[in-house]
Amino acid sequence: MGKFIKAGRVVVLLQGRQAGKKAVVVKVYDDGSKVRPFPHALCAGIDRAPKKVTKRMSKKKIAKRTRVKPFLKYVNYNHFM
Repeated sequence: MGKFIKAGRVVVLLQGRQAGKKAVVVKVYDDGSKVRPFPHALCAGIDRAPKKVTKRMSKKKIAKRTRVKPFLKYVNYNHFM
């Protein structure tokens, strides 16, 4: 079976705080590393998406609601699909 987990692939995280969130694979470590001796990947995704904005809102509130919170996380191959 070939390697299907490559950089740029969109995955769904299954475990942890970001469970159910979509992420993009940035870098793969098929053989693991010294710190993490199992196959894993560096994933990037959106932790908190921007909220809906209306005309009546103040500039301060709009600035707060349009902020995006990203995340970077090393994920075991077993914990995403």
